[in-house]
Amino acid sequence: MSIAAGLARPPRCVLVNVLTGEAMECLFNPTQLVEKLQVNWNRLAVPGLSHQVLQFQGTSNRQLAGVEFYLDAFFATQQADASNIMAFRGFLRALTVPPAGTEGVLATAPPRVLVLWPGLLTVECVVASVEFHYRQLAVDGRVLVYTATVTFEEVLDTRVTSEQLRQEVP
Repeated sequence: MSIAAGLARPPRCVLVNVLTGEAMECLFNPTQLVEKLQVNWNRLAVPGLSHQVLQFQGTSNRQLAGVEFYLDAFFATQQADASNIMAFRGFLRALTVPPAGTEGVLATAPPRVLVLWPGLLTVECVVASVEFHYRQLAVDGRVLVYTATVTFEEVLDTRVTSEQLRQEVP
């Protein structure tokens, strides 16, 4: 057994279309992650008081802003389970529009995506934005290297308490 054969591949970030169950493993884990939360306060002005009274309004949805996925066709060909790098682009684009056959206001929305980042987080989200940067093109026009920068916004269907967040395990 060679040393390379004995090394386990590190866990990778996986994106799952919640509606269809289709999953895409990232070729590389993004190199950084920005997790953003905003606490919203109403600022009440009380006549004669020297300051504003802050009244809790709610917490905004968690955002994973500007997550950059790097795709390299040369590296992908070296991976046994890798598919065409443009399939990842198609997967992300499909998360930005409603599926065929949906009717009604609630159903006519893009599918949710489950972001699984081993050892860090598991979040059910929607894609808030996606931007593709094509970095290297072949002579025949094929894309060889590109990045996809995605902002995800968490979707919560239940009330969350501070005690729950303290016990959350990635």
